[in-house]
Amino acid sequence: MNNSYREYLSELEVQNKIKRVDEEVDKNFEVPRILDQNQSTPVLFKKIKGYPDTAIIGNLCPTRQALSQALKVDQTFLSDFLIHAFLNPKKPEKVTRKKCWIEKTPDLSKLPIPKYYKGDGGHYLTSSIIVSKFPESGKENLSIHRIMILNERQGVIRILPRHLHKILESSKGEVNVALLLGVHPILFLAAALSANYGVSEYEIANSLMNGGLELVEMENGLRVPKGTELVLLGKINTKERAEEGPFVDITGTYDIVREEPIISFEKMLRPEKDFIFHALLPASKEHMLFMGLPQEIKMMLNLREKGIEVNKVNMTEGGCSYFHSIISIKKKEEDDGKKVIEEVFKINHPIKLIIVVDEDIDPFDLRVVEWALATRFQAYRGLIVHHNEKGSSLDPSSFKTGFTSKIGFDATLSINNRRGEFRRAKTW
Repeated sequence: MNNSYREYLSELEVQNKIKRVDEEVDKNFEVPRILDQNQSTPVLFKKIKGYPDTAIIGNLCPTRQALSQALKVDQTFLSDFLIHAFLNPKKPEKVTRKKCWIEKTPDLSKLPIPKYYKGDGGHYLTSSIIVSKFPESGKENLSIHRIMILNERQGVIRILPRHLHKILESSKGEVNVALLLGVHPILFLAAALSANYGVSEYEIANSLMNGGLELVEMENGLRVPKGTELVLLGKINTKERAEEGPFVDITGTYDIVREEPIISFEKMLRPEKDFIFHALLPASKEHMLFMGLPQEIKMMLNLREKGIEVNKVNMTEGGCSYFHSIISIKKKEEDDGKKVIEEVFKINHPIKLIIVVDEDIDPFDLRVVEWALATRFQAYRGLIVHHNEKGSSLDPSSFKTGFTSKIGFDATLSINNRRGEFRRAKTW
């Protein structure tokens, strides 16, 4: 398996899966528009106005099919493949001190960082992975964060109350970090997954790579993946803050302006010659894929632990791959459908709508799902509604409070029914 960013790009080019734009384009207007018009296809912009020897790749891994191909796994088994790596992390053994970059003084103005939408608060890094260390174990934590550029050496980083937030609290508000720009989709996926606190996403990525992950040790004590396109070394200080936003997030609407911590950079490591910047268009298929898959894996793990036989999960695009879920199960107990709804609402806080169907219903076929609702669902026995529950601050209908109403539809057949009478008839 090719484990580096450039090797993955070369693989896509050999397979003729990249749309090339050879004419000069503006990073702020033309790049986002063209990416939006070609959301299912990787697009490589060869000439960026004002940025010589620099290219931009967008929609790098926009679909489940593309991600399955990157992982070299049949798409049918994608979820189980990811769950296996999640449950069987593998410590990286390949570590070197030999760097494969040239060192430069950090100057963010020399990177083709777009303003994706007209109302954006600034130019944004949207595909940046932050590497930090768990203070208890010294293992690396990887997480994806949006960063609004302030000046040549600083940005303001949006940090949710998750692992990096806890690491900062344990470290009195200041930590050394490495920022990764341009990695293989496997590393990006590992950084997006919601691993337990203390588990390094490097170990999940290494499991997905079958032990092929190679790390390079930096002078600040952090390790970064060999083959990363660009590395920035610096610090996050929660005592230094600035306004961040507005920013278009997963819903395609603007998130609110907040005060967030400053991230400052001291060193930049980049390729000797040309540089290919990864631009992730907010609210695109690529954005939704890497937001939705972690929810899906978390959901399947939890339900299986509760004894539910989950078949497939569809985090629907119409629900931003984050708020709506269709889950097919094989019922063993009469209340399994309702149990799924209650468990998901309890653990997967952003989810606000769930449809549970039987194993003969493909949750990715919305016409068949609606058929199941029409022929198997009755509100008096299968409708579950909750109010004032913990949700997501990204949901504009909750007025960014993070609390929402939730609804679940149990469209599964009763075990006591003559199930054959409720299945679709077949022609000869």
